[in-house]
Amino acid sequence: MNGYGFRHVARMERIKLSSVRSTWWLAIAAVVSMAAAGAGVGLGYRSHTPIATAAQILNNSLGGAIVAQLLLGALGVLVVTGDYGTGMIRSTFAAVPRRRIVLSAKVAVCGGAALTVGLVASFAGYLGGQLAIRGTAIPAASLGDPTILRAVVLTGVYLGVTALIGVGIGTIVRHSGAAIGTLFGLMFVPMIVAGLFGESGIQVGRFVPLLMLLNSIAVTSPLPGLFSGWISALLMCGYAAVAILCGGMLLRHRDA
Repeated sequence: MNGYGFRHVARMERIKLSSVRSTWWLAIAAVVSMAAAGAGVGLGYRSHTPIATAAQILNNSLGGAIVAQLLLGALGVLVVTGDYGTGMIRSTFAAVPRRRIVLSAKVAVCGGAALTVGLVASFAGYLGGQLAIRGTAIPAASLGDPTILRAVVLTGVYLGVTALIGVGIGTIVRHSGAAIGTLFGLMFVPMIVAGLFGESGIQVGRFVPLLMLLNSIAVTSPLPGLFSGWISALLMCGYAAVAILCGGMLLRHRDA
């Protein structure tokens, strides 16, 4: 039992993740929310005057990521807190005393699944918007345009990384409700605080996840003063790494 390595633990985590109904519901809800937002935006612009640009359609079509990030973040939280809620974490640590392996397996399995769902959701938002404007004078946003493709891909990456932040927070907090509430607060409260400072808050706002999403990552042209989409995505990866490292340190020194 104590000889389980990373590959075996990852296989167990993959089976566990796919067998929980909440995993599928959250993943489906994330994709549907993105597709619905994209279609809604496209339908709204069909009669809009003046005629919308391809950039406007794309930027707004990806707005469903505001909801999708919370769904996938909750998925990441539940990957950890679900074990604490059922007491399964004790048997897991009994079988695999090296807790870092358990956490690494959860990160790898959840990260891969969330990145896949995030990309599917992002492309669903894009397609929803494009299908809704078909037959109108509104110009299509082609994925052959590097700026369009970058925004769609990085939005999917952002969503996947949000799930990893959820894994880190779940490891730190260990309680599903409190961890999801913490995730919600970290996503929205800093944006509200930055907004209180008006234009001068941009120096702080460019580090805020939701502002990075709406004005740097999921847009064709980042707002002046904010980091580029690539740098913003890397910052999100850094936030996830910090959350997971903090969770890992606590995991080693706390009782299950």
